[in-house]
Amino acid sequence: MKLLAAAGAMVVAIGLGYAVMPALGDALLPLSNPQFDTLTPIDSVPSSQQITKVFNNSSTDALAGLQQLANPPPTEIVDRGVQLRSVRALINYCATSPCAKADPAHMTLVAIADNPLYGEARTGSDLLVLRAALEALGALKVPDDVDRLAAQLQHPSRDIRAVAARALRDLGNTQAIPALRARYNVERTEQVQTALSDALRILGQPVP
Repeated sequence: MKLLAAAGAMVVAIGLGYAVMPALGDALLPLSNPQFDTLTPIDSVPSSQQITKVFNNSSTDALAGLQQLANPPPTEIVDRGVQLRSVRALINYCATSPCAKADPAHMTLVAIADNPLYGEARTGSDLLVLRAALEALGALKVPDDVDRLAAQLQHPSRDIRAVAARALRDLGNTQAIPALRARYNVERTEQVQTALSDALRILGQPVP
């Protein structure tokens, strides 16, 4: 597993950018000082306006940068905090509302959710990346994501199962009801039961 902002890792400045010192053979994804500062606050969530501003005041550049930071190639490293904020920020960069299935922001989140690196994680920060991607997919409300999210109801992690239930609730696709009911019938963790029950309640309400 690559060193991603490991404790005590040396942070170096490259030109105007900061990056974590890579392991041998890894490549850095450098960020400018404003980009790093915007994507690493610990007490606030950066707005899309703030993010766009530090990417040349261009939403196109911001989307491209977030895609690379949210789902970096295996040979490149990104501060994990930066990655998580980038994953969550992608929901603000769809070209249409609701988001289209083929929209680049949506496709990046799908790639993360389908990546075994995250999907097969059981503990650690990779699990946090999967969680953030599932939450974002629910928020984007692309109906075809129902099966992808429903599959995560079987994940060994109770946190991921609960997140999947909430994402299906947010997705709003009633096709998720059978999968939610099936999981509720066998779920033994109260945290997940509550999320499943809430999703079933919301999705079971008729839409006016």
